[in-house]
Amino acid sequence: MRKIIGFALLALLVAGCEKDFSNIVDPEPVKYSVQSVVRYDSLRYNPTDSLVKFFIHIGYNSPPGSVFMDLYGPGDKKVNGSPIYLYDNGSSASGDDAAGDKVFSTKYPMSMALLSGEYRAEYSAAESNGSTYKLSISRFNFDNGSANQEPVLSDLVAPDTLIVVDTTVFRMTVKAIDPNGKQDLSRVYFVVTRPDGTSNNAALLMYDDGNFNLHGDVVANDDIYSIIVSVFASNQKGEYTFTFTAEDRGKKKSVPIAKKIVIL
Repeated sequence: MRKIIGFALLALLVAGCEKDFSNIVDPEPVKYSVQSVVRYDSLRYNPTDSLVKFFIHIGYNSPPGSVFMDLYGPGDKKVNGSPIYLYDNGSSASGDDAAGDKVFSTKYPMSMALLSGEYRAEYSAAESNGSTYKLSISRFNFDNGSANQEPVLSDLVAPDTLIVVDTTVFRMTVKAIDPNGKQDLSRVYFVVTRPDGTSNNAALLMYDDGNFNLHGDVVANDDIYSIIVSVFASNQKGEYTFTFTAEDRGKKKSVPIAKKIVIL
């Protein structure tokens, strides 16, 4: 069978709070040298105050136009939509202790909405002429305070029987919910077992993208995952088993749903 593919956040400092940092990405010893950067081994969400302080100490002769940070979460997905600027202005709002000490600081909310997992902070300096220099990279694990739970499948819609004379096309849908949020759901798929018991064990993806023509999905991001499948006259006749599964980014899987479809 073939388918149409159609922050003071309760920071758990397991190790030291600050370490010397020598892994400079762009070797610019004359312009900017990294003296130290805040390092967290792990952080846990604090519902009382979710702001986490990030800072970097750099040496220079002429100050940069700006220092900023980009934050990447599980799956290497960028968290911030725009640069997270760090300041050397002595402002408590940015978490900076003293102005002009070449330590640039910011506070960023590590909220419950963020996925648990490994994060990467990339620090850069920019000049007024547009030149950008990568300074350092630090990694830490974040716990959003909610235990990772497996996804749940329900409301499967699929035919019981198909009479196939020529090519027959049909649509299947299933609802998939992840208790940790839709962003934690990695994929929804099914595997087909033929009447003779054989299977290639290929995971055939389903989609919640609103693309009806390709995937049979009516509304994007409504938790209903869809697929269009075609059956050909040359396919085996008999009872097929379609086994549906949802999987999250932590590789936890739902309880599978098996559906028998008879091809006549």
